[in-house]
Amino acid sequence: MVCLGEILVAYDGSEAAKKAVDHGINLLKPEDRLIILSIVPSATIAEFADIDPEISIAKAQESINELLAEMRSRNINAIGVVREGDIADEILKMGSELKCDLIVVGHKGIGKIGRFQLGSVADKVARYANRPVLIVR
Repeated sequence: MVCLGEILVAYDGSEAAKKAVDHGINLLKPEDRLIILSIVPSATIAEFADIDPEISIAKAQESINELLAEMRSRNINAIGVVREGDIADEILKMGSELKCDLIVVGHKGIGKIGRFQLGSVADKVARYANRPVLIVR
């Protein structure tokens, strides 16, 4: 049985996240899979307490679905995942759970999903990941 290589890309809809997706795609081999992860910050995190979690989750899922439709049209093996929690922690957990070959994050960004930022956590992901990390500028 051939084991798929997996590249995890953190995605918030920002330009930096889109560049991260592009880099992830460019690194894929034909048998590899791209995992696109969007994290909705938990309402228990003070700075995100005023965001309705249901609306945020719906926006994140909609954004992921749009991106997956584009991937399918390009014959790219990709799946999308939406999680809720601390952004950096969820990226780290997902990378570890899936034993990804690489985690790709944008250096900085605030995407169309709302005030969700990957930039503030890129350093934490790089510092604490037990998988290789690529930070895209």
